[in-house]
Amino acid sequence: MNAIHKNVVHYLRVRHFWRFLIWAAVAIGISAAAAYFDLPHWIYWAASGILLLIFIVGSLIRPAVYYKVTRYELREEVLVVRAGFFRISTKMVPIRRIQGAVLSTGPISRKYNLANLVVRTASTTFFLPPIKIKEAQALKSEIVEMVKGEDTDV
Repeated sequence: MNAIHKNVVHYLRVRHFWRFLIWAAVAIGISAAAAYFDLPHWIYWAASGILLLIFIVGSLIRPAVYYKVTRYELREEVLVVRAGFFRISTKMVPIRRIQGAVLSTGPISRKYNLANLVVRTASTTFFLPPIKIKEAQALKSEIVEMVKGEDTDV
């Protein structure tokens, strides 16, 4: 199975930073409300502790673990993505069921030369891990060619 690129760790950390700012704003709002309404001081500490936990898990632990455990592979008849730490899941989509593939990049992913590839079937949307842009374009083209070549009676 193909490993994801090491830039994914930095990409996930930057993406989490922006989400972290939202959580920080929520914690500040809770702390301000606690100060305004003369609520107990443990609320400040709880908000700070939760914020610290979100930062440590989301910025330090999750990206490193995600990089080590996430793999993908395009086989002859299926697309396979393996991910998970405690509960490992292997998702497989038969090529003949794929109806479309969408390649997207954002400003953060372009900075790290990564793209997100989404494969759609009639019943579900299948997200591949962030991969290098050129690799994602080649994978998308290969999937489209394989889907074109499929002859099904469905």
